Amino acid sequence: MIQFDNVTKFYGERLIFRDVTFKIVDGEKIGIVGKNGAGKSTLVKIMMGAESFDAGTISGLRSEDIGFVEQTPKFTAETLFDEMLTVGVEKFQARKILFGLGFTEAELEKNPNHFSGGESAKFSLAKALLNEPRILILDEPTNHLDIYSIEFLEEFVKNYRGTVITVTHDRHFLQNCVEKILDMENGRATLYPGNYEKFVQLKKERREAELKAYEKQQEEIAKLEDFVRRNKVRASTAKRARSRQIMLDRMERLEKPPSVEISNIKLNDAAESANRVLILEKIFFKNIIKNFSAEIFKGEKIGLIGRNGVGKSTLLKIIVGELKADSGEIKIGNRVKIGYLSQGHEELNENRTPLEELNYEFGLTEGQARSELARLNLFAQVVEKPIADLSGGEKTRVALTKLILTGANFLILDEPTNHLDLPAREAIESALNEFDGTILIVTHDRYLLDKVATRIIEFLPIKNEELEIKNEKPAQAKTKPKSSTPKANEQALDKIEAQIKMAEMELKMIEHEINSASEPEKLTTLAATHAAKLIEIDELYLRWEELQC
Repeated sequence: MIQFDNVTKFYGERLIFRDVTFKIVDGEKIGIVGKNGAGKSTLVKIMMGAESFDAGTISGLRSEDIGFVEQTPKFTAETLFDEMLTVGVEKFQARKILFGLGFTEAELEKNPNHFSGGESAKFSLAKALLNEPRILILDEPTNHLDIYSIEFLEEFVKNYRGTVITVTHDRHFLQNCVEKILDMENGRATLYPGNYEKFVQLKKERREAELKAYEKQQEEIAKLEDFVRRNKVRASTAKRARSRQIMLDRMERLEKPPSVEISNIKLNDAAESANRVLILEKIFFKNIIKNFSAEIFKGEKIGLIGRNGVGKSTLLKIIVGELKADSGEIKIGNRVKIGYLSQGHEELNENRTPLEELNYEFGLTEGQARSELARLNLFAQVVEKPIADLSGGEKTRVALTKLILTGANFLILDEPTNHLDLPAREAIESALNEFDGTILIVTHDRYLLDKVATRIIEFLPIKNEELEIKNEKPAQAKTKPKSSTPKANEQALDKIEAQIKMAEMELKMIEHEINSASEPEKLTTLAATHAAKLIEIDELYLRWEELQC
């Protein structure tokens, strides 16, 4: 069990949080939420022993019990294989784990800092799990992962036997994977039971109760003060006035609950357009997009999903004209005006301040620009900085402000909720739901897709026939072990053993689900999955035996 009692943290004179008190039972799944800068990362560092605290006590935490997966992994070794060895694992075990995760022999010699964000996150998770830690701490674990990888991570977290503590803004993850949510706000931390939607409900009810109690106390204080003021000079009532004053002096004053910060994101009414907003016919681009066709109609809100690297962002850039397709045809409907929000915010001039950007692009005065930026909670200390110095979330807010001002009736959005906290994500969701125009959105925010998208298009990777032929050769070689070199045979054995290990781990997870399931339909499905996994393991062992010959 982890216990925090009245833990307080300052940075110099700045209070980060005060009197943080909560308890986490072994095996619980906890989500930590809060605005950017609320102290979430500081709390995690304190848990890991990497940061000191100024008051209070903490029990139940030992550094050797913790596995940590940071948001942006930092690797020190020159190769992926050597990086795995830094955590004390044996060489043969490192190879098995890496092969089991899908890394190739060539990738083992690649610099770990040169992998994609999703691959780095997967590798970082593997390192953290090597010693099966009692407590697994995840910092924004779904960042950089595609929807399919996130779904795998969700299942893993739900079935992990240890304690999992995750800092995340991913509402779908919070909805499906956690049992309690620790909310950090205004220097306080409050632990709520339940998943994300339960947390939203309970937090609203708590705030309403606190506001009601505060207002009631303020009424009582006003009455007492009025009585004292009117009666303290009268001889007949002075004694009662003194009594009321003592009551006032001894009263423990309630703090007024902070006002709820709302991002006032309001998209303009969409102008009329043709019914067919966009037609894509047999789009080809390099070796990324092949023969892609689609139609989007007025008023549709389309979610474009697919694995990382299949070309989703590339397709958006082709549609808006930033890239030119090798072949194919793009037809934009009559009276369609496109507004584009890129993932990397290339539409922003980072040498300008937000005020200068709005003045240059739209001719707004300083006062008008400040007013527009304030709608997305961008105020004086931010709007006067160069855009290059802003955080990822602040850049997204500036880009959204520009998007609103374009008056577009067809919005093309690439990861619009990246780097944003929960209130901002909810505001965007509300604005997109109310928008009466057309939307094409690429996002890994499944909660946003569930609430906004009216149709989903799955973007599938190109089937590379040459690659498939190449992948068939090792399979043919396995039936002729005499023609294999000793090194090739050793590598094939390593891979097969890694696949067996991963399949057996998956079998244990299925058995764990069977033990905890009670619904007949789910048990039937799990039983079939269990049987199929046993067959898969048997086949893997047969292939392993062939390689031993």
